[in-house]
Amino acid sequence: MESQNTQCQIDSKQSWLQHFPIMFFASIMGVGGLSLVINKSIKIFDLSLHWLFLAFVTLSAFLLCLITLLYGLKILKYKNAFKKELKHPIRINFFAATSVSILIVLMLLLPFIPKGFALTLFYLGAGLQLIFSLYVVRFWFINEMQQKMANPAWFIPIVGNLIVPLAGMQLSIQSYIIPFEILIFYFGMGSFFWILLNAALLIRLVFGENLPQKFLPTLFIFIAPPSVFALDILALFGKLANAGVLYGIASASFSIALFFMFLMVSMFGVFRSIKFALSWWAFTFPTAAFTLCALELYAISYSKFYAFLGIFGIALTTIIVAVVSFRTLTAIKKREICVLEE
Repeated sequence: MESQNTQCQIDSKQSWLQHFPIMFFASIMGVGGLSLVINKSIKIFDLSLHWLFLAFVTLSAFLLCLITLLYGLKILKYKNAFKKELKHPIRINFFAATSVSILIVLMLLLPFIPKGFALTLFYLGAGLQLIFSLYVVRFWFINEMQQKMANPAWFIPIVGNLIVPLAGMQLSIQSYIIPFEILIFYFGMGSFFWILLNAALLIRLVFGENLPQKFLPTLFIFIAPPSVFALDILALFGKLANAGVLYGIASASFSIALFFMFLMVSMFGVFRSIKFALSWWAFTFPTAAFTLCALELYAISYSKFYAFLGIFGIALTTIIVAVVSFRTLTAIKKREICVLEE
């Protein structure tokens, strides 16, 4: 009997990989988002912090490799656990975090990697993004989805589609040939589903059941789509349309993100009482996207208003990523992560 108990304990310790969650990829989005903010801040404010940028680029790339390796091992060793996540109505949305992470790390590594490798990463990220988008929408269509299952994590595949044009335009600036039609395809797809899901999720949150406490941090994701949409508008059409019109559209879109940022700040007391979970990483990337958009609008207009929001965003993103990283490492040390969850 004692030997059986010992064996159960050993199996329990070894099964952490079986419960390694796909949500871990959201940490790459958070750290990578902060890395993009640091890079943008260096360029706009002429800061001598290139060493810090290099450190965060290295960290982002390392996290992508490590988490991809661990999740790949999970797929090979625990296929049923992987399939269970693929069929989970909430976790299914986090698979798109893998493609988003690839595209974010690509934008960070672009000055340091060969052209062929950069193009490979872009088409890998864009291809996976399309696959995950099709899979998620197909899942919604053929399965009975209850209103209580809907939460802002549904935005993740959509935000991923809006990230593709940003990465593609970064490549184009470096004289890489990326067909414009591909970028417009992802932009149109992401914009369409953002508008529809935004309305659907607001209706669900107002008239449906309250979100489970562990998913309250995903409310921050409302900030991301309008921020990235504004960045897409400026990146895609900067040479094709009137600058004033583009600035107006981007500013209007950013205003939506700003409203949701005000809303999230007003809910600080609610968020402070939430028990830690990996869903806390939902605080990070939307804040980084908000900051990048504010800094980009400041670079165009030199508006003190956008400068203030950009500096506020830099501080907020840094603090949030630091706090969530610390809480994640603490939870890993206490073995509160990679355990069986419903």
